[in-house]
Amino acid sequence: MQPACNRSSSTAATLVRRVYRLEEIATCFMCVFLNTMILLFADFDRAAPLFILNLALVLIIFAVVWVERIWNRPAIVFLRDWYSLPLLITIYLELGRLVPLVNPHDADTLLIGLDRVLFFGHNPTILIESITLPPITEFLQIVYASFYLLPFSLCVIAYRKGRMDVFHTIASTIIIGFYISYIGYFLTPAIGPRYTLAHLHTIELTGLWSFDCIRSMLDSTSGVMRDCCPSGHTMLSTVTVLLAWRRERRCMPFATVWAAFIIFSAVYLRYHYITDILAGFVCALAFSLVFPLIEKYHPSRSAS
Repeated sequence: MQPACNRSSSTAATLVRRVYRLEEIATCFMCVFLNTMILLFADFDRAAPLFILNLALVLIIFAVVWVERIWNRPAIVFLRDWYSLPLLITIYLELGRLVPLVNPHDADTLLIGLDRVLFFGHNPTILIESITLPPITEFLQIVYASFYLLPFSLCVIAYRKGRMDVFHTIASTIIIGFYISYIGYFLTPAIGPRYTLAHLHTIELTGLWSFDCIRSMLDSTSGVMRDCCPSGHTMLSTVTVLLAWRRERRCMPFATVWAAFIIFSAVYLRYHYITDILAGFVCALAFSLVFPLIEKYHPSRSAS
């Protein structure tokens, strides 16, 4: 016979799976992780508002689940399908304040050194100045700003087809991937070559029409983030391509080209080092090994 403790734990796991989606569980876990970092490593007086914010996000999840279970209207169902994505962005913006409170030791010097080893004493963003042109800069800034649209567009495609099992598999995988990259920022906080190597760049980046507006908008929204390593742009763009191959194969060629431009723009625009691009790529490949485990959480799956 199965031990009573095993039966009870299995029952609890089944209950959680029936009530909460994997996106919600991952977000709750991330909030708990962030508050644990605050309690262990940060000055609580300075981080208290962020601690409260994380508690509020968990309460929002509980509230949305409860409302959807007792009031199963289409608008509420739609809200529950998509609300985890804005929570993801909220947590990202929180990291701008929290990462330096938890780990104030930036890793830019290390990343610059590794880049120079890879490129025989040169900085990649300096080398790439030879192809800097306003039309290219304009295009790549638009591509860089479209980063969130790439993974979310894959969610939209599955959602519009009514394939809710595939939608939640894609959404939860993307959200977990983002959270993995967020955790990496605490290990290797870095602000990027745009700031650290500005004194070495001899060509100023200029666009045609929207470059300054887009860059200013991104700066005003997130400020100076220590979000270089691993490169979330690389990791999540690669994860999206891998998901497209597994779940929406017709989209894979387009997703691959889009992802390649995003990754190239991250270096061209001086947001990332090559080292953290490689780190993001390695994280994506390692994360792909657990894709089957994520898929098991969602029933009635069918490959496309």
